[in-house]
Amino acid sequence: MVIELARELKKTDLVHLGKIAQITGLSENYLAQLAIPLKNSGLLIGVSGKKGGYHLSRSPENITVGDVVNSVIGPATLTDCVSHPDVCLNSSFCEARIIWTILSGKISQTLEEYTIADLIDKDTVSKIKEKYSDMPLIDPDLVMSETLDSGTPGCPTKTIK
Repeated sequence: MVIELARELKKTDLVHLGKIAQITGLSENYLAQLAIPLKNSGLLIGVSGKKGGYHLSRSPENITVGDVVNSVIGPATLTDCVSHPDVCLNSSFCEARIIWTILSGKISQTLEEYTIADLIDKDTVSKIKEKYSDMPLIDPDLVMSETLDSGTPGCPTKTIK
């Protein structure tokens, strides 16, 4: 939602959720529910009225993916015991908790590393894919072509107009 909103705001001052729904295939009601925490956190500004809509409170260059994730779902941790060790009686001696903590930290670092502007810039996205080319699932087109070639069922293909 935020990525498409940022993309559309390059063309206009306000974007109606109906436009985002049309682009993403998500329902307008679902997008309205996503807008609530984004507005509450100060990332999104809604303008009422017939010609109303939404715009970002800051430029896409100043909004990290982490800002969006934290607004919508809160801190990205793999298990509750990472940020709240008191929820598990085993936290103080759990061998696996250290891994969950490290992974959660790396997820947070990655979310803070990229901005919304990065994700709408094709050159930056290409550089990110190149940087992480050792991760075979980084390029969905490659994964899809391999799935189609192998005859293994995969995601349905959809032509975007």
